[in-house]
Amino acid sequence: MKIRIAPCLSPFAIASSLIAAGAPGLAADISGDCCADLEARIAQLKAATARKGNRKVKLTISGYVAQEITWWDDGGERNAYLHGLGPTQATHVKLNGEAVISPGWKAGHLIRIQNLSDNPFGRSGAAAMDQNSSTFNQGLNLQMSYWYLQSEAFGTLSIGKLAPAAKSIAMFTDKSGTQIIDNDTFLDGFPQFIIRSGGDLSPAGLTWGQLAFCYAQNAPLGGDCDGLVMNAVRYDTPVFAGFSASASWGQDDDWQIGARYAGEKSGFKVLLGVGYSGSTDENLSVVLPSLIEKDSRYFQAGGYAEHVDTGLFLHVAYGREDNGGTRLAGNATPPNGEHWFLKGGVRRKWTPLGATIVYGDAGKYIDQVGPAAVSFGITSSELNQFGGGIVQELDSVSMSVWLKYRQQSAEISGAGAMGPLEDLQTLSMGVLVSF
Repeated sequence: MKIRIAPCLSPFAIASSLIAAGAPGLAADISGDCCADLEARIAQLKAATARKGNRKVKLTISGYVAQEITWWDDGGERNAYLHGLGPTQATHVKLNGEAVISPGWKAGHLIRIQNLSDNPFGRSGAAAMDQNSSTFNQGLNLQMSYWYLQSEAFGTLSIGKLAPAAKSIAMFTDKSGTQIIDNDTFLDGFPQFIIRSGGDLSPAGLTWGQLAFCYAQNAPLGGDCDGLVMNAVRYDTPVFAGFSASASWGQDDDWQIGARYAGEKSGFKVLLGVGYSGSTDENLSVVLPSLIEKDSRYFQAGGYAEHVDTGLFLHVAYGREDNGGTRLAGNATPPNGEHWFLKGGVRRKWTPLGATIVYGDAGKYIDQVGPAAVSFGITSSELNQFGGGIVQELDSVSMSVWLKYRQQSAEISGAGAMGPLEDLQTLSMGVLVSF
C-alpha cells in the first residue's frame, strides 16, 4: 500500500491521513486522548521553534568573500603578503530587511558587517601593514546599521550609520567589473609602506600614504577623500529620466551633496557622478595630534562610458581638496591637493564562463602632503601610478578571478626633500565570491 503525504501537512494531519488510509493497527492504537497529547506536543514544538521576528518583513542576506596575495618589490626588498581589499570593500555580509507600508511606500533596515582581520589599510604604529609587518588585524566591524523610509514619489530618507550622499560618487561610476579590484583609492595599496629613500627605509614616517593624504578623512586614502561611513541623515530623490540627487549631514560636522546619472545613449552605457562636501571635525576617522583646526572642502566627479556592442570602456575620476581652513602644529597649512584617475579597456564574453575584462589604468596625486610629510619640510609632491590587469568572471559560481600589476613613483620638494625615492611595484592575484 502506498500512502502519499503532502510535505506541508502537520504531524496531526499526517496521522489522520494514515488512519484514513487504513494503515494496519494504526486506527486501533490512536485514541482521542493520544491525539490530544499529539496536539499539545505540536504546540510545544511551535513555541520552541526559531522563526523570523516579523513575518511581514522580507529579509535578504548577501555579500562576498574577497582576498588577494600580493608580491611586492620596494627597490630594496621583496616579499609576498596575503590580505583583504581594505575597509569598505572587504569581505562582508549584508542583511537588508524591507516591508511594504502601503502602495508606493516601503520601510526597511540594513546592517553590514565586514571582516577586517586581514586589512591592508593600516593606520599607523607597529601593527600597520608595511615592510616590517605583514598583518593588521581589526577583527569584525559593524560598518553600517541604519533604517530607511522610501517613497516612489518623494524619495528615500535614511538615518543611522550609513554611506553619506557623496561617498565614492566618482569611483562608483565604474561599471566595468573592476571597480572593487582596482580604483583610485589606496584601500588595498599599502599606504603605510615606507618609501625607500637612497636604499634605506628612512625616515620611517615618509610613507606612500603621506603623499596621497586626505584631510577630510584624516587618512591616506588617495582618492575618494570624504568617503567615510558615518552616523548621518541622508535624503535621496527619486530617479527622473536617469537623474537623481542626494544630500546628507552627520558627525560633527560633515555635510555632502551629490548628483548621479545612469542611462544608455547611442549604443553607449553611460554613468556620471559629481559630489561636493565639507568637513570640520578634527577627530573624524583618525585622531591627529598635529591637527589644530580643520575645514576641508572636497569636490569630485567621475564618468564611465561603455560601447555596448564591442565592450570597449573608459572610466575617469577626478578630485580636489581645499585645505585653506586647516591648520597643523606650528600654524602650518597643508597645500590643496588634487588627483585624477583614468582606466580603459574591454569587457567581452569570449567564453561561456563569463565576461573577461582586460584593462590598463593610470593615476596622479598632486600635493596631497600629509601631516608627517609637512613636519619633514615637504611642501609639494607628485605621486604617479600606472598598471593594469585581467579579470575573469565565472557566472556559474558568482566568482571573479584576477591578476593585476601596479607601479608607484614619487617626487617631492621643499626643505625636507630627500632622495632618490625608489619605486614600489606590486603584482596581485585575487578572488571574489559573491553570495
